[in-house]
Amino acid sequence: MRQVALIAALFAMTCWAQAVAPEPEFSDMFYRLDGEKLVTLERQNSTMRGGASGFVYMKMKLSADFPGAKSPIRFQSGVLALIVRPLGGGYAAGDPNSMYYLRKLEQRKNARRLTMMDGHVSPVGSSISTNLIAGALPVEFTKYGEGSLKLTTGTLPPGEYAVGRAYGQAAFCFGVD
Repeated sequence: MRQVALIAALFAMTCWAQAVAPEPEFSDMFYRLDGEKLVTLERQNSTMRGGASGFVYMKMKLSADFPGAKSPIRFQSGVLALIVRPLGGGYAAGDPNSMYYLRKLEQRKNARRLTMMDGHVSPVGSSISTNLIAGALPVEFTKYGEGSLKLTTGTLPPGEYAVGRAYGQAAFCFGVD
């Protein structure tokens, strides 16, 4: 009888241990969920670049540039599941759509670019548009594990992408082939 109870207890612990979802150790670090393992994304700090051109009619632009024409982290086209542990611990920190973004990056010769501000100035007026969430791709947020969020993307076409905190300088980049 003792052996049966011991075997049942070991079986229950084994099943419970397998049910635990892998979660990020640190806050605001993004990973791709690939089956039962977390795949690290390329962490990059952006270089902010601003510029203006023109004489009577001036155009302005502010962008975040990430080094390298392509990310070394590559995935196949399709739906991706990304995992992040929110800063401040847990789900009650606010609306995740206002805290995190997924954006497609413009590919340049030696960099990837995320445009953050556009504007123009003329003798009759000016217009400046700043929106750090503009161009964000739709993602579905759900609870994941004990204190993380799962971001499920739509089908991503080939290109370069960045995911990160809306008002942060660091981003986590990846490419889709």
